[in-house]
Amino acid sequence: MQTNIALSSAALAMVLAAPSHAQTATPTPADASTQAPAEAGPATAAGAVTGDIIVTAQRRASTVREVPFSIAAFSGEQLRTQQINSPAALVGTTPGITINTADKSLSIVAIRGNVSTFRTATLDTPVAFFVDDVYYVFNNDLNSNFYDVSRVELLRGPQGTLFGRNVVGGAIAVITNNPEFDTNYYGQLTGGNRGYLRTEGAFNTVLEDDKIAGRIAFSTERSDGLIKAPNQSGRYGDMDSYAARGKLLFTPTDTLKIVLAGDYSYTSGNGGAISLGIGGNQVVPATFGNFTNAEWVNNDYARSPYHQRLRGGYLRGDLDLLGGVLTAISGYRMNNSYALNDDVPVGTVTPVFGRAQNVRNRSFTQEVRFASAPNRLSYVVGAYYLSANVYTNNQFFYSPLPGSSTAAAVRPNPSITNIDRVQNGNVRSVAVFGEATFAVTDRFSLIAGGRYTSDRKKIDYHAFSLTDPGTIPGFGFPGEVFASGGKTWNAFTPRFSAKWKPIDAVNFYVTYAKGFKSGGFVDNAYRNPTIPLDPEKAENIEGGIKSRFFDNKVDVNLSVFRQKTKNLQNFSGAGGIAHTYNGTLVMRGAELESVVRPAPDVRLTFNYTYLKGKYTSLKDPLVVADYSGNPAKYAPRNAFAVGASYDAHIGNGGTITPQADFSYSDRISTDDANTLRLYPNLYDKTRGRTLNARLTYEDPNKRWTVGAWVKNLTNNYQILHADDITAFLIRPGAGTTYWKIFTNTPRTFGATLTFKN
Repeated sequence: MQTNIALSSAALAMVLAAPSHAQTATPTPADASTQAPAEAGPATAAGAVTGDIIVTAQRRASTVREVPFSIAAFSGEQLRTQQINSPAALVGTTPGITINTADKSLSIVAIRGNVSTFRTATLDTPVAFFVDDVYYVFNNDLNSNFYDVSRVELLRGPQGTLFGRNVVGGAIAVITNNPEFDTNYYGQLTGGNRGYLRTEGAFNTVLEDDKIAGRIAFSTERSDGLIKAPNQSGRYGDMDSYAARGKLLFTPTDTLKIVLAGDYSYTSGNGGAISLGIGGNQVVPATFGNFTNAEWVNNDYARSPYHQRLRGGYLRGDLDLLGGVLTAISGYRMNNSYALNDDVPVGTVTPVFGRAQNVRNRSFTQEVRFASAPNRLSYVVGAYYLSANVYTNNQFFYSPLPGSSTAAAVRPNPSITNIDRVQNGNVRSVAVFGEATFAVTDRFSLIAGGRYTSDRKKIDYHAFSLTDPGTIPGFGFPGEVFASGGKTWNAFTPRFSAKWKPIDAVNFYVTYAKGFKSGGFVDNAYRNPTIPLDPEKAENIEGGIKSRFFDNKVDVNLSVFRQKTKNLQNFSGAGGIAHTYNGTLVMRGAELESVVRPAPDVRLTFNYTYLKGKYTSLKDPLVVADYSGNPAKYAPRNAFAVGASYDAHIGNGGTITPQADFSYSDRISTDDANTLRLYPNLYDKTRGRTLNARLTYEDPNKRWTVGAWVKNLTNNYQILHADDITAFLIRPGAGTTYWKIFTNTPRTFGATLTFKN
């Protein structure tokens, strides 16, 4: 910790000490298109028009059209209007990505088929999650919600040069609103069916003219649950959460801006949309009791509680220096969470498989970077540091039905066999990075950059059983295990781009980029997990066009790509035993985003993604299975989203806006063996078809709006994830399979009131 404090102090000193130099030098005026803006304040960029979202994916303010890789951006106003209140809700507007937070112990996020479905300490996720440039270490941080957000940027493909933590699949970056020198506020109240109630608001004030401003934001959310639960009281999916964030903005000089922020959130409930699906012959064992194989019904006898506490803060300084910007960001995050999932009802109240997870994470990040003044040659250079302590306690409870395949390995139902795995991990990452842009001509630019990353990881492991302290040979448990290990992985990840602007409204680009996700330690069926797992290395080549035509009435952005991920860190539960191993994934695809504005008050959108990926090498050593050639998980071949809105101005000066959006995605594979496709009654339901609609009225003074909304209007049922748990119920081969499935939620509707000054 002393090292962390020293690094933070040194970084801040660099920013605080520099004003004396900046005041004596004559700074070069900075073009808004290259000047890095405050993290959430208003920004402009060259070529931007009203309604454009300014992004900072390249550490400089620019429009999406200027970024030479695939990126989607959402404004805070768009998120609030469309009821996109969490990362998982982005799926409906961004085809081709998967975010599933129904299992509160494990959030699943996939971009271009790069996905993590494991719970092992020290292993990184292929898709990184950032809030205000601060990296969130654990995948269930995605359970957090959006409130008082300025924008969200979704970056596809490897981000191995400038963007915080080095990742192979992509990044989700949330930027919240900073204080400003004004007094204002807004509030939003939403009510819906099944006791849904959500509030959000913020208050901004000036504490000292032109020197100190403050902002406080909050959010609360509750629901009685949408999933029927015949074997337990209430409904499944109930939740209660609250969150708050405070920020102070300090501008001691015209060239220095400092932001101090802190946040806290707490969420509790009893799980998401989880149920049991039956594939093949629809045979329901008599021991299942009061079972119904209906949509949106959870048949577990035991409730599945969860709670999560997230808190932390950051200190950021931005100094105008030599026409550029020097930025230092020190962040600290804490995550405490607990989640329990029980699988499958039986005549006793003992689940056949239960799992609980305790998580305690602490992380410190420090980033220092300098973005040069705009010129024919401009550049960004910097350094990044991460120190994280990750504690996970996974508890597994096995009580398979008599006659099932796993009943021969552990004591059958109603007895319980318990196995605990306690993992204490430490991650230390150090990186230096840089990227330069050279304008060969006014219309042609070359970009080259790279990042050198060194990750050191350590782990202490303890596995034991409270019910069976001896060995369980048939289930891979050798008795109590103590182990420790550590390893360092290093990598250099370059990125090269070329951009050509034949006319002002058209940008062509081609980009070659590598990404790196350092190794970890093998989760190998409760045995010694200190065997190193190879690091993932992604190589992506992408080309595209980003354009605006017909007097700003039509935007068309198209990208095509081929990405190869070597040493894919794959997690499997095959055989009923959690384990990890390496493989290779090749993904090809195309992504189209378009906006049409045929009239000033009409907006039409069409976004489409095509993905074709397969595992060129994927061999599971535990169950001796070769999955090479199978399609990539969580990668729909075709997916699209369409939307339309119209602002109708009425006689009193108010505006009525009807809106609708529809998203579609093809069927997906949810496991390595791709066996779900053998059971059409389940496989066909992985296809998504979701229609949402809204109708809002805004008063003439634009002080308040009121609206009605409905999500999943047609009540389309979709399976998002499925685990084969047949081995806990019967011996496979009887023509029936059983799956623990995670789904979307049924139709919801309500009304929203928003007011602001």
